[in-house]
Amino acid sequence: MLETFDLSIKIPKDDYASIADPLSIGTGELQREVRKRGKSVIIVFEGWRGSGISQVINKLLHAFDPRGVRVYATDEPDDIERDHSLMWRFWTKVPPYGQIAIFDRSWYTSMLVERVERMHEDEIPSHCISDIIGFEEQITGDGNLIIKFFLHISKQEQKKRLSDLEDDPFTYQARYLRRKEGMYQYNLFLPVIEKMLMKTDLPTSPWIIVEAEQLKYAHVKILRTVNSMIEGWLANRDEDSSDNSQFFAVQGVMKNIGETSILDTVDLSKSYTKDEYKPLLEQYQEDLKRIQFITYRQGIPVVIVFEGWDAAGKGGCIIRLTNPLNPRGYVVEPIGSPNDYEKLHHYLWRFYPKFPRKGHITIFDRSWYGRVLVERVEKFCREDEWQRAYHEINAMEEQLARNGVVIVKFWLHIDQDEQLKRFNERENSEYKRYKITDEDWRNRKRWDEYELAVNAMIRRTSTPEAPWTIIPANNKYYARIMTIKTVIEAIEKKIGEKGLL
Repeated sequence: MLETFDLSIKIPKDDYASIADPLSIGTGELQREVRKRGKSVIIVFEGWRGSGISQVINKLLHAFDPRGVRVYATDEPDDIERDHSLMWRFWTKVPPYGQIAIFDRSWYTSMLVERVERMHEDEIPSHCISDIIGFEEQITGDGNLIIKFFLHISKQEQKKRLSDLEDDPFTYQARYLRRKEGMYQYNLFLPVIEKMLMKTDLPTSPWIIVEAEQLKYAHVKILRTVNSMIEGWLANRDEDSSDNSQFFAVQGVMKNIGETSILDTVDLSKSYTKDEYKPLLEQYQEDLKRIQFITYRQGIPVVIVFEGWDAAGKGGCIIRLTNPLNPRGYVVEPIGSPNDYEKLHHYLWRFYPKFPRKGHITIFDRSWYGRVLVERVEKFCREDEWQRAYHEINAMEEQLARNGVVIVKFWLHIDQDEQLKRFNERENSEYKRYKITDEDWRNRKRWDEYELAVNAMIRRTSTPEAPWTIIPANNKYYARIMTIKTVIEAIEKKIGEKGLL
């Protein structure tokens, strides 16, 4: 998840004031609207140690009327608080209607310190996650708004900043602060932090990851997100919607000031010549044949998901992947639009019967990710439905992984010029013409909307249990080799964990 964010993003120094000042004015105006409407806003800041939480909170406070906002710096619980549940002391700090509360660290840090670190566990207890989810759903279910930020910096940047914090009395003023800040160092807790973010990325209170290596950029992204989410929340209240979900357009808050698309970072020049490709294909297909035998014998189920642009070469990759496999041990499931009976169920329902039994491989040619791609872009579902899907998909894939399933997910990426070239080739080839439809040409016109959806999908559903692999696919030979190689490595990793290699 976190590795998908570009930490090099910056706002030019000369542009900062002209961007930030109008946003701050807008934030103040929205605070006055919050007071009028009679519901509260809670803003949560978490992040790596040294990520600049206190600095960005201080900048944000300048936009607010201090009479309507309060900051809570989460410290070690006192004796009375220890006599209660984990969430009790945060319930006591829920702001009254019309007010705003800002948490400098929150129930998330308390959960990690009081449960994970103190109990010397490397897994977040499920009951803690349930308590947090219940708390946030009750707050938002009452019509209030929760905005959650995680400030993200690199390990190298953290090391540099920590050397500057050694003499800071506010950072090292208490034993609890030292303990809690230790939880947010990279060395041991990156997997725990990522799981925390994924399991609590709720439809009603999603996490906003803030690239914080440049604090000016972080400040602007926070202002834009706060403004966007409060505006959407107020508009939702104006419409008197029965849906209490807080789905506001946070994905576009940094538009036009340099936020990098994940897909823009992919090197599409990577390629193999035909002479390089053939021996590599033979080698990897032979390895895959051996691997399939081991997975079958040891009862390891495998799910492989192919998503990508139209004409990106999914079919060609699947053919080369399955050529060496025994057909008794795998199946390819092409996924299209749900039929009338499937529409009578939850959108994930139709996929459960297709998941593999132990020792078998299921390859999905498109998948459940249609909910956050085509259904989102083409408005085949409501916004609250596709926003909710990120959390639902992560939960489903985590369940699969917990049951021993190896999950491999590919996004095959090509540029628009290559897609146009392939579309024209299909139209001009009699035996390929069936592959091109009017819908393909129509989808191509919405490339930017789909790219936005793909970026959100990868960032919000690339988990330790089921990471996305983006395949540069302008060169078909390279794409085919890399998909087979990635599948082999993922299965070999599982076999190694079971001590079978």
